Amino acid sequence: MQTAEYDYNYFDASKQDEADKTLLVKFYYSSVADKTASTEAGRPMFKEVEMIDIKVPGQRDGVARPASPRDKARFPLHYQAFRNRMEAPTEGTPLSEWPAVSRSFAEQLTFMNVKTVEALADINDSLMHNIPGISNYKQKAKDWLAATKDDAVLSQMRDELTARDSTIAEQGKTIDLLTKRLDKLEAAED
Repeated sequence: MQTAEYDYNYFDASKQDEADKTLLVKFYYSSVADKTASTEAGRPMFKEVEMIDIKVPGQRDGVARPASPRDKARFPLHYQAFRNRMEAPTEGTPLSEWPAVSRSFAEQLTFMNVKTVEALADINDSLMHNIPGISNYKQKAKDWLAATKDDAVLSQMRDELTARDSTIAEQGKTIDLLTKRLDKLEAAED
């Protein structure tokens, strides 16, 4: 029978804190697809989630996942530094996820605090002179948002029609079954 040996000092909280000081910890925001909002809007919708990346010095790979309250408590200095230098997350369709703009143009717009397709569609006309060609992209954004809104309504109608067709098909089967039973009963009476 094999036995496992361990040092109970590994579970000492003070030793954990010392080991944590050597880790490379980074909190950041990442856009995650929001399936519910995407279904309702009829277009890709994203929400920003606080993430954590933990690496051991000297190793290329680490652990990247959504940050938990335990992570925030375990690395309070890292988390506070992250919160102090970051702005609030945005909601909508990030420009980096919109195929109508290049990555570099999306970054240029992000620098101008235009981070979503919705913000681009609503950009103030007085700011448009700062970025060449933005008026075309503003119109594309408006058109795309209008089209996806129409697509959401159309998609909802399709779902309702599919459900109705399914109900009608079930009712048809029930009617056929009842007709056959009625025919059997009438045949038995004769």
